[in-house]
Amino acid sequence: MEGKQLSERNRVGWNQLAYEAWVRKHGQPADYAQELRADPTKKIEYYLREMGDVKGKRILNPLGSNGNKAVCFALHGADVTVVDLSEGNRRYAAELAKAAGVPLTYVVGDFLSTPTEEWGTFDFVLLEIGVLHYFADLHVLFKKIGSLLGPSGIFLMREYHPHIAKVMREEQGEVVSDGNYFDESYVEEDVAYASLLPEDIRPTLEKNLIRRWTIAEVINALVASRFHIVKMNEDQGVRWAFPKSIASGIEDRLPGTYALIAVHHHGNLS
Repeated sequence: MEGKQLSERNRVGWNQLAYEAWVRKHGQPADYAQELRADPTKKIEYYLREMGDVKGKRILNPLGSNGNKAVCFALHGADVTVVDLSEGNRRYAAELAKAAGVPLTYVVGDFLSTPTEEWGTFDFVLLEIGVLHYFADLHVLFKKIGSLLGPSGIFLMREYHPHIAKVMREEQGEVVSDGNYFDESYVEEDVAYASLLPEDIRPTLEKNLIRRWTIAEVINALVASRFHIVKMNEDQGVRWAFPKSIASGIEDRLPGTYALIAVHHHGNLS
């Protein structure tokens, strides 16, 4: 599938009731902003451990959704730019940033086709959880990210561990691992915010189309795109990454998420 086709399909999915869903989850932006101002570290603590002090740094957050993490970075003094397909996401993020008293650049559009030549370079590019599966070609994605990183820039991504996303499922409270880890097909899934909306509305929503990637596919695409992987984490104890119906304790035996930190080689490799 072509990247533009996938992007258009998911643009429809994300431009339904995103704003309303975030209000149901987080409350009105003005109220949620006060929560983030009270503790701007909580939502981004995982990333700050790798990034350090971000005051004065430029951060690009492709597919940054409702902007809650972007606003937290801005509250730490960073200059943050978000690119996302959803106008509803932008509206919530813009109102959130205004109420929090921080600037936020938010561009609505397909990240891969959005002109970025005039943007300069960034100190960090961050892909949050639940983003990678919206891209049809990781090489194209990572090449663009590499072009937007400065000479000392760092790329960070965190994602659901593919064992959960591709292999594991829940059946009557038990873990069943009968999926195909190497499945390369595209699958339809409810748009991520569907569960936040009333049950009678959910069946009316257009679904998203996604492609789950293996860890090897991600790493190989990074290497082919001239990235050097500095660090990889497989995260223990991430309970929210697993279905609620599964007995607690599984998060201590299986990684719920993983993360990669990489730098881009500019120019010729020595």
